[in-house]
Amino acid sequence: MWRLWSLTTLLLVFSASLTNGAEVTYIPAGWTAPVQGYFLEEQAGRDVLSALQSRRETSERWEAAYTDLRTEFLTTADELKGQIKAIEDNINAEHTAWRSEVRRARTGGWVWAAAGVLAGYFVGK
Repeated sequence: MWRLWSLTTLLLVFSASLTNGAEVTYIPAGWTAPVQGYFLEEQAGRDVLSALQSRRETSERWEAAYTDLRTEFLTTADELKGQIKAIEDNINAEHTAWRSEVRRARTGGWVWAAAGVLAGYFVGK
C-alpha cells in the first residue's frame, strides 16, 4: 500500500515539477550514464525528496495518532469490562440476598403455621 502511495506521490511531484520546467529524461545504459533510468534536474530531485520526506512525516504522525487511539480504546475497554463485572457481581449478590430472604420468609411462615397448629391442638385438648 505504501508503495502505491509513494508511486502516486512521485507521479504528482513529477507532474508538478514538469509544469515548473523540470526536465525528466530517460537515458539508456552506457549513453551518458553508467545505468539506464530516469534522471531529474537538481531542483526536481529536491522537490521529489521533500515530497517524500513530507509524506514520511505525515505517515509517522498518523501512526502515532493511531497508536494513541488504540491505547485509549484498549484502556477504556478494560475499564468497561471491570465495570460490567462489578455490576454482574452486584446483581448476583442482590439475587442471592433476595433468595435467602424468600427462603427465610417461607421457612418462617411454616414455622408460624406449625406453631399455630400445635398451639391450637394443645389449647383444644
